[in-house]
Amino acid sequence: MPPVSQRASAPWICASLAALALLAARPAAALMAGAPPDSASARVDANVASSPFAGVAAISINGTLFSGVVIAPRYLLTAGHVAAAGPASAMQVILNPGATPWTTTVVAATPYPSYSFPYDDLAILQLASPVPAGVPIYPMYDGALQTGLVLVLCGYGESGNGDSGPSITASSAIKRSGHNSLDQLATALDNSGLMSRFFVYDFDGPHGNGPLGGPTLGNAVETMVAVGDSGGPAFVESGGTLELLGINTFAASTVANQSPSYTFGNLGGGIVAADPRFASWLKTTTQGTMPPAPTAGGDSDGPLPAWSDLLLGCALLAMTLARCAHGARPESAL
Repeated sequence: MPPVSQRASAPWICASLAALALLAARPAAALMAGAPPDSASARVDANVASSPFAGVAAISINGTLFSGVVIAPRYLLTAGHVAAAGPASAMQVILNPGATPWTTTVVAATPYPSYSFPYDDLAILQLASPVPAGVPIYPMYDGALQTGLVLVLCGYGESGNGDSGPSITASSAIKRSGHNSLDQLATALDNSGLMSRFFVYDFDGPHGNGPLGGPTLGNAVETMVAVGDSGGPAFVESGGTLELLGINTFAASTVANQSPSYTFGNLGGGIVAADPRFASWLKTTTQGTMPPAPTAGGDSDGPLPAWSDLLLGCALLAMTLARCAHGARPESAL
């Protein structure tokens, strides 16, 4: 993986919910399970055409796995740092809409023009072939952007139990799903002056609240990303349909200078891809082939909550940013 900018090696962030909250970020992996009797196998999504996640893709780049999501017949949305992991010619996309995987190559990988990890960490992959008929093509979320939303996460990557960490390697044949609550909206992860809309959640344990507050969704439901889930989707379910709110791009420890362990108490998050500032780029890069966003009368194009303006004004806590790359560790130059 190409090294992350020097800025990302010593990130800072602050949150203002109840007490001084914290955020730590690093690249994402496969979705985690709760504590036993929950298990990684219980989170596996069946490779069938009727799966609502049949449009979630594995992306293989020189043997390293990432995730992505279908947003148009010939286009995937993923993370910018995924596109930076290798030339388009080295990328293979795998979907599992049935017993036999469907694969195609990538014609072009286009990061968002101002991508600089972790900011604007989005990219569009143009596929050599259109996805099979019946594979879901997900619209962008057009509802209210607010904390408390239940996020539906899906990806290909490592997995394991939340009380012990990853124990199962990533596989392009196995995707997992789970849920979490959007606990925090942020606009900055360091003091660089750059800004993006980030969604952040904590991995609550079986009982009680995590570091960002809010009750757990339950041991058998709540999840977080791990290595291999970078570029995967964070959906919101609306009227029985999955709408794409964001792209998973990082995981983090709440302890300064410590790598995420992908266990209870860690954090995950990514870029709000449904931010209207990305709309023109998405439309142009997909040549106008994306489905229209549902008409929800939401306020996703409105300002972030007032407390988000305090992010850089409160006592900043040192956090460790690391890219969601297979095998990467926060203390390394990712």
